[in-house]
Amino acid sequence: MREPSSDRRRQTRVPAGDGESSDVAISVTTIDARRRPLAPLPVQRVGEVGAHPEVLLWLNVTEPSPEELTALGKALALPSLALEDAAEGRQRPKVDHYDGCVVAVTYAARLDESSGTRLSFHEVQVFVSRRWVVTIWQSPAHEIERVQQAVLRPDRPAALTTTGLAYAILDEIVDSYFAALEHLQDRIEVVDDTVWSSPNDADLTEAFALRRDLARFRRVVAPMREVLSVMVRREGGVLDDSVDDQLRDLYDHVVTVHEEIDMSRELLSAALEGHMSVISNRLNEVVLRVSAWAAIIAVPTVIASVYGMNFDHMPELHWLLGYPFAVALMIGCAVSLYLTFKRQRWL
Repeated sequence: MREPSSDRRRQTRVPAGDGESSDVAISVTTIDARRRPLAPLPVQRVGEVGAHPEVLLWLNVTEPSPEELTALGKALALPSLALEDAAEGRQRPKVDHYDGCVVAVTYAARLDESSGTRLSFHEVQVFVSRRWVVTIWQSPAHEIERVQQAVLRPDRPAALTTTGLAYAILDEIVDSYFAALEHLQDRIEVVDDTVWSSPNDADLTEAFALRRDLARFRRVVAPMREVLSVMVRREGGVLDDSVDDQLRDLYDHVVTVHEEIDMSRELLSAALEGHMSVISNRLNEVVLRVSAWAAIIAVPTVIASVYGMNFDHMPELHWLLGYPFAVALMIGCAVSLYLTFKRQRWL
């Protein structure tokens, strides 16, 4: 049984054309039975060494240009259509079967450590043959280093075949979903707590940002169920059955993440509805107060306007108690309305 050897990583120059070369960030990891480090390899010899029965090659390519992908494709006979997808990027998570090769497209989730709030997703293409695995990353190099270290841990015996190595890579990618999900759920809890106590415009802005992140997250996770389902069926004869149980378990993890995303969306929708309900209730309270005070002010105003018309035939104008009566009437009506609205909890 093969075991992870000392992790052999280096920067390789890939010929970009006749007489030209360009730098491609390629990390070559060799896994062999004797744990022996191989000599530095030119890309032209990758296929030759990868055919050795005791050597498994894993090549990581970081943000290559179309020309660099073409050169790498010629060295390893990679399918041209898959390389075109890798060059264009922004592909939906999927699995494609080619002659002697399986290509899986997926996305790794990453939380920006500097801000602690920004969630980003980086596209990863995984090419799997019987002798080598190629991963093309549209993400920073330090993210690749983290995945490499996790995949090649001594406690990962599955990463001893190309299928097992592909599973280990996908397992690390799915693990990143749990971290991203926990981060989003923590933010939703904060919004849900504040929306009932002291809602403000900042909470509403954060809620809409969360809804956008959840929608992006769901678009990444939902197709992963089909990706893993196809890999379990092992169509095309490239993948073996060494990690079927692990792939099914990984499928369950993806389903769990998908369900948690849907629950988080429902919780966020409830928080938004709660926010709008609180705002609506406060608006209603303000309208009731304004209406009550308007009514209280309107009655004395009507009384004063009636007695201010100065008609000749108004007995109260010449009455000795006319003025005290009018003032008492205005005060009495205002107090009566105030008590009535207070009892009705308008004030």
